[in-house]
Amino acid sequence: MSQSMHLTPKQARMAAVQAAIGKTKMSTAKLWNPWPQLLDDDVVIKKLEVSAGGGNVPEIIPDGQQFSDLKPVRLPAIGREAGLGGPVTQSTFAEAREKIKSKYVATGRANYRGLASANCTLFACCVIGMLADQPKLLGSGVKVELINFRDTTGGAGHAYVVVGRGEGDVGDIKSYGSDCFFVDQWYARHKSGTPGVQGVKDAVPGESPNPFWDLDFYAFMSDETSPVVKLTFTSDELPKLGL
Repeated sequence: MSQSMHLTPKQARMAAVQAAIGKTKMSTAKLWNPWPQLLDDDVVIKKLEVSAGGGNVPEIIPDGQQFSDLKPVRLPAIGREAGLGGPVTQSTFAEAREKIKSKYVATGRANYRGLASANCTLFACCVIGMLADQPKLLGSGVKVELINFRDTTGGAGHAYVVVGRGEGDVGDIKSYGSDCFFVDQWYARHKSGTPGVQGVKDAVPGESPNPFWDLDFYAFMSDETSPVVKLTFTSDELPKLGL
């Protein structure tokens, strides 16, 4: 990115997040699950792909999920994940949700600096951990979401981070608003040139020039996807979690 290029306040925030990623091993981490159809021509999959490693992400309780939605077979596992000393119950469900949410952020905090390899789920967790660890990157009052989509061409699902999304339909990127951007370091690792190689991507083209606009990424996010918000944070809440 040219040092002389004038950045809008939003782009300056995006640049700060991108620079922070560049100071960690997330910028060079290998992939447990690369998708061949996303690779740039000069990226060799054999050099990028490795077997799954450690740093597994806790099983979360997604936003909106109620105790009545849980199958009985999952209750002991959620109780263990939350450290309840037994299966989660109706009366301990809210406590379990908050403890697991904090544990999720703790996993990201613990892994983002030295991440050697990951799948998209762990990359997203580590990005959120970095944002929790470095609150000045976003400033106050900014919404941060973990979003998954279930169906996309060539893959069974995908996890990524969205910052500053508006209150529109999560399934319609056009409704995300001018303050919104993505952080998808897993996708970026498939790429060799800008802007693809940057984990930070704009949700809107904005005014030219926009060093964070990537039409190929926008198409990837829009093509046959079914996105669901899994976890929602604010930039004020994140630094208090996972300690």
